[in-house]
Amino acid sequence: MTTTLRLLHHPTSQPCRAVHQLLLENDIEFEEEIVNLMDGSNEEQSFKDRYNPTGQVPILVDGDFVVWESAAIGFYLNERCQLHAHWFGADMRERATIQQYLHWHSTTLRRGAGAFFYTHFAECIWGPRDYSKEIAKGRHTLDESLRQLEAWLAVNPHLCGAEISFADLMAFHELVSHDAGKILSDADWAALPRVRTWFTELQGRPASQRVSEMIYQVGEMRLAGQLIPMTRKTSLAKGTEITPGAPT
Repeated sequence: MTTTLRLLHHPTSQPCRAVHQLLLENDIEFEEEIVNLMDGSNEEQSFKDRYNPTGQVPILVDGDFVVWESAAIGFYLNERCQLHAHWFGADMRERATIQQYLHWHSTTLRRGAGAFFYTHFAECIWGPRDYSKEIAKGRHTLDESLRQLEAWLAVNPHLCGAEISFADLMAFHELVSHDAGKILSDADWAALPRVRTWFTELQGRPASQRVSEMIYQVGEMRLAGQLIPMTRKTSLAKGTEITPGAPT
């Protein structure tokens, strides 16, 4: 295949960063297009009709073929670009283990993003109000998920084996957001020593630092009390709920 890949994404999105890092780690040539999630460009019907009926990013465009959902993009890149076996597994069992994690991730750790989203972005969209129930719901899911990661990392240095895989990138970037937004305290990290060691190792990778730069800047802005201007009125994070009664 000779067509240049296009990645439609936004650097505040955890799944977008995971796909972006996979491309960088493997020196895959691509063009990037930032989709403005702040003004709701991705919610326009023309965008949905052309790229993704859900309006979510990341999206990979390969000529006339469009694929969305971060895990599906990862598997497509693995076959198209013949990635090193450790990213998606060298044999049937390794591939199944990585797929198993990615299925688990989408309904657990990914939903824990609600703790970060409702703490830092909900006010920017819907204004000041009590988001404590939504934050608590996300935090409960996050805590349960982190305990599971800690257990898995007692068996292997990475989530699905001895070497880094796409599963690690997906999980890592969820925690990057929670780290940027100070959702996890020093006490939380201390209770998760294996997760902390794993996170620090991944954080040291040059590609990790490159794709995480903006979300740490956004975290600093929100921690300083600065609102992020937004004109959209829907949730930014898959797995969170649109706040009942929010203006439309």
